[in-house]
Amino acid sequence: MPLFNSIKSPESKQADVIVVLGAAVWEGGRPSPTLRRRILHAIELLKRGHSDVLILTGGIGKNPPSEAQVMKRIAIEKGVTEEQIIVEESAKSTLDSAYACSKIIRMNRWSSALIVTDRYHVLRSAFLFRQFGIRVFFSTPDDVGFTLRSWKFWYSYSREYLALPWNLFRVCIRKFVMRKQYLQ
Repeated sequence: MPLFNSIKSPESKQADVIVVLGAAVWEGGRPSPTLRRRILHAIELLKRGHSDVLILTGGIGKNPPSEAQVMKRIAIEKGVTEEQIIVEESAKSTLDSAYACSKIIRMNRWSSALIVTDRYHVLRSAFLFRQFGIRVFFSTPDDVGFTLRSWKFWYSYSREYLALPWNLFRVCIRKFVMRKQYLQ
């Protein structure tokens, strides 16, 4: 199985659900540019027929409301119906999102998800969702102003480089604890 299954064209395979990973909410409940790019890209994928449902994931960070609620507001403004939206707002990290969304996906008897996140975030997201048994595809919004020379490029990729082993450790611990609880 290839590590990345990217969806860009309208002819691409449909997934059971589109999962949009959260990003920062700014003061006053304004979406950060990253959050806005992700939700607008997901809405476009929904309109192209890649899925009929969005899971919007992300809790309350530095500023309220939750990332998921801000994305829901934008989606509804752009014509997505409430019935097409599932809000998951307990997640405080990518690991939390993968865990919580995988429960929602299994509860609905789905098996595949089209994950919308940024390019630098795909490797860790793929790893985490697959650890919870989800078949994943990815689609990334255009990275506006995200060049090799920008500080955001170096910060984002460095953060992911450090977060991947930490998440691997956390997943191993979680599986060990769950297995131990199951055996008792």
